[in-house]
Amino acid sequence: MLTNYLKIALRNLTKNKIYGLINIVGLAAGLSACLVIGLYVMGEYRHDRFHQNFADIYRIVETQKQVDGYHPVAVTPGPLAPALEKDFPDIVHTTRVGQWSGLLKSDSTAIEPKSILIVENSFFKIFDFQLLAGDTNTVLQHPDEILITETLAEQFFGKNWAAQSVLGRTITLNNEYPVRLAGVVANPPTPSHLQFQALLPFNLLLKMDNWSNKWASNNFHTYLQLHPQTDVPAFAQKLAGQLGVYHAPNETVLHLQPLRDIYLHSKFDFETDWGKRGDIFYVRIFTTVGLVVLLIAIFNYFNLVTARAAQRAKEVGVRKSIGANRQTLVLQFLTESMLMTTTSVGIALVLAQFALPLFNRLTDKSLVIPVESGQFWGLMAGTTLLLGLITGAYPAFFLSGYQPSKVLKGLVNTRSGLGFRKVLVVAQFAISVALGISTVVIYQQLNFVQAKNLGFDQSHLLYLNLKGDTRFKAGVIKEQVTQLSGVASVTATTNNLVDVANSTNFEWEGQTPGAEFLITQMNIDADFLATTGMEMASGRNYSAQITRDTAERDGYYLVNETAARRMGYNNETVLNKKAKFWGNEGTVIGVVKDFHFRPLNKNIEPFIFRYRPQNPYFQLLIKTKPEGTAATIAALNQIYKKADPDNPIKFGFVDQALEAQYKADQRAGRTVLYFSILAILVSCLGLLGLTAFAAEQRTKEISIRKVLGATVAGIAGLLARDFIRLVVLAIVIATPVAYFGMEKWLANFAYRIDIQWWMLAVVSVVAVVLAGLTVGVQGVKAALANPAHSLRKE
Repeated sequence: MLTNYLKIALRNLTKNKIYGLINIVGLAAGLSACLVIGLYVMGEYRHDRFHQNFADIYRIVETQKQVDGYHPVAVTPGPLAPALEKDFPDIVHTTRVGQWSGLLKSDSTAIEPKSILIVENSFFKIFDFQLLAGDTNTVLQHPDEILITETLAEQFFGKNWAAQSVLGRTITLNNEYPVRLAGVVANPPTPSHLQFQALLPFNLLLKMDNWSNKWASNNFHTYLQLHPQTDVPAFAQKLAGQLGVYHAPNETVLHLQPLRDIYLHSKFDFETDWGKRGDIFYVRIFTTVGLVVLLIAIFNYFNLVTARAAQRAKEVGVRKSIGANRQTLVLQFLTESMLMTTTSVGIALVLAQFALPLFNRLTDKSLVIPVESGQFWGLMAGTTLLLGLITGAYPAFFLSGYQPSKVLKGLVNTRSGLGFRKVLVVAQFAISVALGISTVVIYQQLNFVQAKNLGFDQSHLLYLNLKGDTRFKAGVIKEQVTQLSGVASVTATTNNLVDVANSTNFEWEGQTPGAEFLITQMNIDADFLATTGMEMASGRNYSAQITRDTAERDGYYLVNETAARRMGYNNETVLNKKAKFWGNEGTVIGVVKDFHFRPLNKNIEPFIFRYRPQNPYFQLLIKTKPEGTAATIAALNQIYKKADPDNPIKFGFVDQALEAQYKADQRAGRTVLYFSILAILVSCLGLLGLTAFAAEQRTKEISIRKVLGATVAGIAGLLARDFIRLVVLAIVIATPVAYFGMEKWLANFAYRIDIQWWMLAVVSVVAVVLAGLTVGVQGVKAALANPAHSLRKE
């Protein structure tokens, strides 16, 4: 019986090639898009779930009250973790995680890891990172220890490091601190928000910097593991005001952030969150787009099935008249649907395999189809069955109910389902147009961000990282670089102006109680403004000839315009006011015009400059001349190699680093663009099928019109008119929806574009043109047909 159903299903597909092809190709395109996006979404949600106690692990975050409002921050004071573990029996373990940077050197091999974390031994009690060498019970308890990942072990000791006695080997940190290798950690899994190449003990930090154990040191991420039976809401309520108990007076509120939320739901101020992060916004965007494309493909299927209902009605009537019962017809129609769906799923898997490399480049992922997973194939089988039932439901349970006497007498309404088909066409194009408008707005916002004047000249501005002892030789290296013919100017700084993140407390003359705010700082020299192109709003710049400009105590400060306003002054009245920063009092001598030192989704924050040449500098900013950049970089390499022969040079261009801040938005924009194009094409594919069916249904009418003198253009317009009206209606519906949706997205940017009428119009025009071409081609084809062929039958 099943064989017979399959034969009939194949015969119907062969007989109606165009409808079968449109359904299969459209459904396969939608399924492949949904499959690729599904792999991405599952990968994003999979982060950190490999930890055994995943459900009981939390990070403590803060809401800080400042003069301009409340700010969420991810860091907490150093002493908080041990104090909480002592006072709350619900806590199983706590651990503190801090950031570090520097050069690691073993024998003649020197490596600067991308990420060094400061952790405690309890780090391995909470998190399930595998130790390949060493003992998790004892490591990181002494200040002179270090752990490195297996990748770093291979770089230091070769690929056969495991066969050597590497534990106990000495590694020098920053050419200054010898530490002992106490273990080798397996590379952190890709789905982990904690990524590192080396781990240093918290005790080393306390040995080097006692400030880290002060309540004012908001520098650490604090994690804790709760007992499984803990009443989490009640615990969170008790935790909220606990910082005021330890460090009064304090209005900062503590919160619990579940481990499952850290990767996708971390939006904190002052760059207090670090590490690998995703964004739930883009996960939702991609999920919506994938489901939308699939939904459009399913709409196509329903459109064509209902359009062909009259033809299938006659088939039902004949089959019933010769003895077929309704159950047989239901199984027949479901078999046809399952055959088409199964074929579509198979093609979708092939399309997804070819599409994944492009999608991986767009999203910077390494997704693969998990063909070895039984769960995956079970999911695909379930999807196939579900889609087969959904798409086959209408013919199976509606057409099979026709009474043969009415069908064969022509008493069945052949226009049944016309209104439903119109609704689906409108829905398809409304969704496609909304996606298209969203893409245009995203691209315009990204172009605005990249073209916006940041308050300094980023063109041809190169940054050079200074390491180890070279940080104290910045002046000497600067002099040598200044002599290069391809260099316009040079300045020594402590940051490269790309996402500066080092906010701290600040006091000033005339400060009122409760007016505290955090301020970001940078150490510069007298050539900073000239090199970066920044401008003074009032007062004067630093001068190397004025001794007090460089004094550590009772020296001078520059602030930006935002800092002056937060202090309660304007650009003029703030001059000569006393300010206290890091315990050192000084005087404000100048105001620098506001500039952007964070991504443009954040407002400009207070900033303070110091000129302290006796302190180490971490960067040189070098303004190069447009010509001869390659020769300048080669000469720069030679200068740095002489100053620091042990360490590799590290440099880059500021404009490229700034552009990289918006990679996630750029990737999302390109991805939405491609899927928008796919959605419109699938919609046009369905429109093509409906137009072909309409032309087929009106063959005799078209032939009579031609005989009576109708032109090809007139007949094509006759067929196109009704469908173009539906597309226009879809545009009317989609435009306000897309507008308000994009307004909500743009609200995430402190500096943003306004949605212009042409952004809505250009997508609308493209949709009408594509729909017109799709319908017009089929209309012209029908109009050019010889009327004698159809009228001969009459």
